[in-house]
Amino acid sequence: MRPRLLLVVAFLILLGASLSASAARITCESRNFERNYCSTGQRIASVRLVVQQSRSPCVQGRTWGYDSNGIWVTQGCSAEFDFRPAGGGPGPARQIACSSQNFQHRFCPTERRIARARLVEQRSRAACVQGRSWGFEDRGIWVDQGCSGLFAVEEQRRPGPPSSGNRISCESRGFQYAFCGTDRRIGRAWLDEQRSRAPCIQGESWGFQGNGVWVDKGCSGVFAYDGR
Repeated sequence: MRPRLLLVVAFLILLGASLSASAARITCESRNFERNYCSTGQRIASVRLVVQQSRSPCVQGRTWGYDSNGIWVTQGCSAEFDFRPAGGGPGPARQIACSSQNFQHRFCPTERRIARARLVEQRSRAACVQGRSWGFEDRGIWVDQGCSGLFAVEEQRRPGPPSSGNRISCESRGFQYAFCGTDRRIGRAWLDEQRSRAPCIQGESWGFQGNGVWVDKGCSGVFAYDGR
């Protein structure tokens, strides 16, 4: 019994170490509504907001975001974030700069089809908010309303749909809150296609929790997600 028990304990320790290595958590706070940068001490592959701790909204691309080495917050946002260290997975995403000059719509093409994209660095005073002033299509990034930024894009290795086959449609009818359940717990989610005139802004008019996606304030879209 003892050898078997020791093997079980060793397995649980290794499993815990593996899980802690695959994801880590950090708290970042914007004090006095000023910008704050929280270094993670290692390169980042992806980040998701776990718990918002402030009354001020934490909206990705507007009041929080991240680059390859840390997370930034501003305008009073305070929250706990989960991040996955880079390494052991796909190579780093390509980066592309795109600028809406004179507040006009602009499309910045890429060489290959895009699987997903994220804002790395906002370079304009005008807010870069996904679904409202920037987004991505099959072959490039678009910006509008004065948004200027640096975007990381993950390109598809071959023609076809993005790597995640999990998708769900969710609609806020009558500008009311709606929750759309999935068949598994969600590790991360992103807006794949906005179908409403009302903007779909993560953390404000859409988000995800547990095993589903929620929408509000008239947002309607198709959301892609990775299961845990």
